[in-house]
Amino acid sequence: MHASRLVGLFVVCGALAVATGCSQQVQVRGTVKLDGQPLDNGSITFIPVDPTKGNTAGATISNGSYQIQGDNLPPPGAYRVEIRSQKKTGKMIPAGSPAPPGTMVEETVSAIPDKYNKASTLQSEFKTGSNTFDFDLTSDAK
Repeated sequence: MHASRLVGLFVVCGALAVATGCSQQVQVRGTVKLDGQPLDNGSITFIPVDPTKGNTAGATISNGSYQIQGDNLPPPGAYRVEIRSQKKTGKMIPAGSPAPPGTMVEETVSAIPDKYNKASTLQSEFKTGSNTFDFDLTSDAK
């Protein structure tokens, strides 16, 4: 009799956890601005400060907004943030392989200073549930 009650309790608790979203996952969204303007397009990556505490998670930035959803939801913890975006220079350069010889493409360069990506010191602390992280970047490389 006790075993059947215990099984019933586990079923009810499991259903409540699913219904209420009680899990260790987080939801992450926010905005990214460059020099006060929404970043047209780019990417944002959250890298665990302790690599044993979760996986890297990221999202596409579109019209200044991003959202991490689906199977890419990270666990709670501290994350280093990298933000990237490319801009066209107006200069035509030869396309690399596998394009046919003589193919020209418009050159792109990073629109975001290294201090926000490969040399980033930006960090965010994810909590269980919904998290919003907004970033207001400057193109000043200092």
